[in-house]
Amino acid sequence: MAFLLATLPFIFRCSRRPHFVRWAIAWLVPIRLLCLFFAHTYGGNIAVEAFYSAILLLLMIGGLLCCFEEKLSNVLFYFSSGFATWYISDRLFLVIASICRLNSSLVPYFTERTPSHILLYITCFLAVYLFIYFTVGKKMHALGDSEIPMQNALLFLLLDCMLTPIFYFESGAISQYNIFFYNLLNIGEIIFYIFMLLLQVQMLAAAKDRVEISTMKKLWVEEQKQYQLVKENIDAINIKCHDLKHQIRNLRTTGQVDPAYLDDLERSVSIYNSAVRTGNETLDIVLTDKRLHCASHNIQFTCIADGSGVAFMETMDIFSLFGNILDNAIECESLQPPEMRFIHLSVRTVNRMLTIHAENHFEDSLQFKDGLPVTTKADKDSHGYGMMSVRHIVEKYNGSFSISTQDKLFQIDIIMPIPCDDTGRSAG
Repeated sequence: MAFLLATLPFIFRCSRRPHFVRWAIAWLVPIRLLCLFFAHTYGGNIAVEAFYSAILLLLMIGGLLCCFEEKLSNVLFYFSSGFATWYISDRLFLVIASICRLNSSLVPYFTERTPSHILLYITCFLAVYLFIYFTVGKKMHALGDSEIPMQNALLFLLLDCMLTPIFYFESGAISQYNIFFYNLLNIGEIIFYIFMLLLQVQMLAAAKDRVEISTMKKLWVEEQKQYQLVKENIDAINIKCHDLKHQIRNLRTTGQVDPAYLDDLERSVSIYNSAVRTGNETLDIVLTDKRLHCASHNIQFTCIADGSGVAFMETMDIFSLFGNILDNAIECESLQPPEMRFIHLSVRTVNRMLTIHAENHFEDSLQFKDGLPVTTKADKDSHGYGMMSVRHIVEKYNGSFSISTQDKLFQIDIIMPIPCDDTGRSAG
């Protein structure tokens, strides 16, 4: 049962299945009864003990799957973490107990099943579990719901199953001859399993990074498609608007249409024909697209942009950077009352530094994690990558990126150095 308790700090944050308590009782009671039965029947036979251990192992893993809504690979991963934690506490207990028995006056107090012996076991158990929880467990929780590759989970579980019996029997054999080497071996095992736990944390972090990189790549591909589509649409709209303006002039000349209707039609066409001109084609495209979107959703959009300063950036980086900044602002403003909706963007070049400032109305509160706002949407796996993409692009160009919420404003500030060309002039 101590082993199962060691698994809880790693798996308790997972979603529980309906009727969790019933499942837990229906699972734990038979396991406890089997443990008692096996303890009285294996008779010291190694093969029988291995067989019993395998049955209990499968039952515990099956029980965790019945109680928690979690993938098999993750359950195996957390199970191996619990196994390592339990083994560390067990080895620590054996080391302390053996050291205490070196003093002849303490031997009666640290023989098996004495109150002090049991108290020492419980103390080691709690101390190790709390230490592992605050040093390893919390790090695992902070890494979120990363899916562990099955081969990695099986690797750790197999290492536990293969190495633990070897360590166990070796330490048992050495204890009969030399207590110093017995304790030294136990301490080595403790260090080994601590290393295993730290390695699991690194593997979990790597799994999360793989998911983020894969998602960012997919978003980048979609943004490439979106860029081409937006570019084609804006070009087509500009051509049509240009033709419509000529047709409106012809209609005015003939005088066969109500002038008020023509004025209204011309204003509507002007909305779509007044493309943003910043001096950078890619920036023009993304700002024109977002301005049209704002106009159709009653969002006041103001922009002061010098596009020459972004010339050193790759086309898709420009599209992705400004697209994600403005998409985030548009999504926020869409939830505000119409009279409160506004977005302001400025892009300037100051002393060979590109400065970008964006702000929009915002009255809610935000939680931040790693310098980025935590998405408030229920589907966290599919959102939150926009700001992550912005930070990635800024860091790519050795820039700095900050977000603040104050005075009912959500503000993004970016500074990036403009590289020089071969002549020593700014690339922008």
